[in-house]
Amino acid sequence: MLECLRLESCSLINEKGLKRIATCCPNLKEIDLTDCGVDDAALEHLAKCSELRVLKLGLCSSISDKGIAFISSNCGKLVELDLYRSITDDGLAALANGCKRIKLLNLCYCNKITDTGLGHLGSLEELTNLELRCLVRITGIGISSVAIGCKNLIELDLKRCYSVDDAGLWALARYALNLRQLTISYCQVTGLGLCHLLSSLRCLQDIKMVHLSWVSIEGFEIALRAACGRLKKLKMLCGLKTVLSPELIQMLQACGCRIRWVNKPLVYKD
Repeated sequence: MLECLRLESCSLINEKGLKRIATCCPNLKEIDLTDCGVDDAALEHLAKCSELRVLKLGLCSSISDKGIAFISSNCGKLVELDLYRSITDDGLAALANGCKRIKLLNLCYCNKITDTGLGHLGSLEELTNLELRCLVRITGIGISSVAIGCKNLIELDLKRCYSVDDAGLWALARYALNLRQLTISYCQVTGLGLCHLLSSLRCLQDIKMVHLSWVSIEGFEIALRAACGRLKKLKMLCGLKTVLSPELIQMLQACGCRIRWVNKPLVYKD
């Protein structure tokens, strides 16, 4: 019996095709429909595949919360779900109610999601990897909900979440103690929040922090000294290379930290 099917960018895949797949492959465990022409009606058929573990729906512009509700109602074994650009808070409510085993969740560019939606995610206790890039409506309040409920988080991407502030970092510092990889580039955090975060998260090994406009040179210095010896990867603007103390940079590198200096213009996206 077929268990894995990869159909990425197959634009001709539609409701009829998925109905056939669901009928012929009842034990399907993994399907990649990224950038396919599927809609909510197609997902209603796919939901009959109750053994699904991995479902990728990124760039499927015709699906909505209704389709996610179909999946959530019958695919409770899902552990990985990619909804890049697809849903809103209502979809997250359905997901949190029906798919409690999810470990990896990609919600990048689902820019209608708010703190209310992240509140629903707090019930996904097995979540380890969460991508929230460019969710411009979320704040530290939503991140706090995730941190409190999802204590097994290992990787979190908050790049271009412009309204995420120190409140979110303080919550991560207190509750997300297993966090190993974090992206906070373009977030509205200060040196105080960054220092508290890097001094608290003992498992953190990889952090990307480009264009943290509210953090001073002194803030970067103190925060990085607090994490020296634990960080293995670090991504920052190349402009900081000339203003941070050479002794700090040498100390980080001597402790095994690979620093990636990047030259990126400050461009805001919505």
